[in-house]
Amino acid sequence: MPVSTFGNDVEILEKNVSGRTITVKWDWGEFKSTEGFPVDDNLINWVIGQEQALKECFLCLDEWVHKLKWLEKTKWYESWSDPNKPKPSSKASISPGPYLLLLGDPGTGKSLIGRALTEKLTQVYKENGIKLFDVLCWRNTALPSQPKVSIHEAGEAKKVLQKEQLKELKRKFLTKVGFKTLQVFLIAMGLFLIFLGFYFMLQAWMTWNANPTYLGEPLQQYYNYNFMDYLAGKFVGLVPLTFIPGGSLIFFGVFMWWFSKLGGLGNMKGIAGAQQTEVPKLIVDNSSGHAPFIDATGHRSAQLFGSIAWDPYQTGGLGTPEHQRVTAGDVHRASLGILYIDEIKNLDPEEAITLLTVLEDGQLPITLRGKWHGGDTAAMAVSTEPVPAITFLVGAGNFDSIGQIHPALMDRIYGYGKVVRMNNDMPNTLENRRKYVQFIAQEVKRFNLIPFSREACEEIVEEGRRRSNKRDALTTRFRPLISIIKTAATLAMNEECKIVEKRHVREAIERHCKTIQRQILEHEMNERGKLLEIKPKGVKLGQIYGLAVVRDPYSGEMTGSVLSVKAHMSKRSELPRTYPIKGYYKVTGVAKGQSFISDSIAKVRSVILQKYGIDIAQDYLTHIDFAQSYGVDGPSAGVTMAILLCSLIEGKPIRQDVAVTGEINLGVGDTIQITAVGGVYEKIKAAEAWGFRKVVIPQKNYEHSIDPRDYKIEVVPASTLDDYLKECLVEKPALTVWAQTYKRRKS
Repeated sequence: MPVSTFGNDVEILEKNVSGRTITVKWDWGEFKSTEGFPVDDNLINWVIGQEQALKECFLCLDEWVHKLKWLEKTKWYESWSDPNKPKPSSKASISPGPYLLLLGDPGTGKSLIGRALTEKLTQVYKENGIKLFDVLCWRNTALPSQPKVSIHEAGEAKKVLQKEQLKELKRKFLTKVGFKTLQVFLIAMGLFLIFLGFYFMLQAWMTWNANPTYLGEPLQQYYNYNFMDYLAGKFVGLVPLTFIPGGSLIFFGVFMWWFSKLGGLGNMKGIAGAQQTEVPKLIVDNSSGHAPFIDATGHRSAQLFGSIAWDPYQTGGLGTPEHQRVTAGDVHRASLGILYIDEIKNLDPEEAITLLTVLEDGQLPITLRGKWHGGDTAAMAVSTEPVPAITFLVGAGNFDSIGQIHPALMDRIYGYGKVVRMNNDMPNTLENRRKYVQFIAQEVKRFNLIPFSREACEEIVEEGRRRSNKRDALTTRFRPLISIIKTAATLAMNEECKIVEKRHVREAIERHCKTIQRQILEHEMNERGKLLEIKPKGVKLGQIYGLAVVRDPYSGEMTGSVLSVKAHMSKRSELPRTYPIKGYYKVTGVAKGQSFISDSIAKVRSVILQKYGIDIAQDYLTHIDFAQSYGVDGPSAGVTMAILLCSLIEGKPIRQDVAVTGEINLGVGDTIQITAVGGVYEKIKAAEAWGFRKVVIPQKNYEHSIDPRDYKIEVVPASTLDDYLKECLVEKPALTVWAQTYKRRKS
């Protein structure tokens, strides 16, 4: 790392903030914190370390825009503007592609690129006059189970919808007014007839009291002064003309009022209060004017491709109209925009095939898609006209997705699109270190954090270098770094600091931002370490300490481990036996049937034979034991076993404060080369934790990924077995039996 991490010059930074371009002079040599660093609103500029991936994405974007410009010239949308017109097959007019598949490790910015491309699309659409469209679903009066579809320029569908709603309101208003008028008329007429009946009864009473002559004699005498007999005769004539029709009219008026309150005539309601209506349903809304970005990650068939809501009352004609139960899918809502599917390998085969249809045809009818409900109902019979689904597919996944994506879908992506590899790291240059400051400023703005000091920024850059496992690179897996930034800022804010300091970043890294897998591994190693016989002091013959890693099988997280390796050799010819005994070569404490450790064991035998002319499996009884280790596997055990045997053969004890790792290889001439291994950072940290004074690692590992400033322990590079022996063995004047044999062979 240069003395000045971020350089000393003044840079003119131009950023798009709140729709306007601002210019800031930023002094890289003098800045004290990220406060005031301009953060661009354009997400494209948030993508760091993926220049090649962006170039490929922009190439696909240019192809997509060319396709839409050609479609705009053909005015493909005119035949879709009227719901009553037959819809054309778009397969002949809309060509497939382009598609993007972004492959890379988690946290490298795949979803960020997808969202950034959407912003770019919005800008390009405005520059080239490319229109977005809304989609309306209409009732089919002739065949209700096949709702009709129309598309309208973005924002126009709401106007059409308002117009249709106004017409519906007028119709309902007129119906309601007429209905109310009829109710009032019926009740008024009923009351009038009943009032008329009572009036006639009053007239009968007044006539009775007047006692006029009736059939030649006074009325009362005619009825024997019994008014009820007289009234009964009158009432029989009045009831059919007044009370019965009046009561009937009032009853019907009240019944109509009650029925209308329940959602009856002119205002029928179905499931969930939905009303019987001719008004269309807006199923795709692009009135915002922004190119749609639909994240369909983890969505199932009904969400991806649309579905028809289930209504138990539909078969009786009292439920929600068919067109009001239509729900557009992700592919329809993403039309003329980006459909983003992360972990695309998880699509079911049926979903992948349906997606192929969408990509090929550019349209898809909406019908019942759910598997677990809606069966044997009217929902199964409903299917709309084809709905436009001209989508720009952006898929994403890890590198293991290549063999797990549906072959037909993968073939379309290869044929009509591009597969782009995301970088795990970028060169450790001045420009990229400055981009790390930009990255920190972006996250500070996004999470409303306090600024980071220059030293805190430098520490995050150093952590990015360490996580890249390369000396001259910086990681582009930014998500774990975001956790560090947020935690460090929280620690600083808890102390009521106004700026995040380096110590806060160090505390976040060392104590708070470890994955659960690493926490579990470190806990297991700490508990197991209490029982291990590891004493990094003095010298011993026949014992060496090797370094290994323990890996979590699910996440790939690693932690270092120290192995105590012991060996014993006895020359077969010098054993006090009365009968011949065969030599042998055994290694215990290793994984059985694993190719890596088996290859290392075999190579050690050949290396010793080449170096000393001794066959440890024929001339000697050789036993190497990885003490207190179970299931050791990997090529890095090779150099440990080789040094151990060399120590016994030459009679030179091994320094116990030195730990080693490296892959042994067959020699060419007099040189036995030691090549690079993995997990070096974790191994060195394990040796450092146990108190070793020195670690010897392959030269290539040192050149590729080691910065001595990261460790408190001395890290020594070595390229050959002799280099390792110089660092590990201690010279002793006395020669052992093996050393004498070796000396005689040499002479």
